[in-house]
Amino acid sequence: MATTCEDDVAENMFIFNKYQVEVTPESSFTMQDTIWIHGKVSSNVFDAAVNDSVFISTPEPDYFSIYKFITPTQDANCKDAIDAFELVVDTGQFMFLPSCENGKIEAHPDLESNNASYSYRIGLKPSSSGDFVISLREGILENSNRNEFIIAEYPLEHHPNSIGFDSCGEVSWRDLDSSEKEYYFTVE
Repeated sequence: MATTCEDDVAENMFIFNKYQVEVTPESSFTMQDTIWIHGKVSSNVFDAAVNDSVFISTPEPDYFSIYKFITPTQDANCKDAIDAFELVVDTGQFMFLPSCENGKIEAHPDLESNNASYSYRIGLKPSSSGDFVISLREGILENSNRNEFIIAEYPLEHHPNSIGFDSCGEVSWRDLDSSEKEYYFTVE
């Protein structure tokens, strides 16, 4: 039977769900606290070939970054800061992306006992004080209060109403009006 390229794509097309992510719901922490990040995703994906949901044995990882706010430069108001925390792994496995080990985390979840979802849970134990932001790449932040008042102290003159991420010397921006992927907090 002959197939077209379009048929081949449909046979191998999985549509993955986005991670639902929650962060410990506080705006201020002490050096003795642990800030927990918990991500969860369905163990089923949509398979276009069968037009139905199917179990997936290897889920896509989740990605997020941790930054510390800095005195704003022309382009950035936060800098990669994984090293400002001791990481406590509770569930899942975590890798640091070689392109920026101090700024980007790749989370590989574990299958939950009910087989309905995959999840990860990692704790951040602060080793320095300051204002910080956790930035999700694709996940959906479930916290209704993201403590946005914190970023008001760090305006970017040349990029109004934006957050400027300095990840290992590479700067990128996200418009604050169109993003709900950041969670802000203070460590005192």
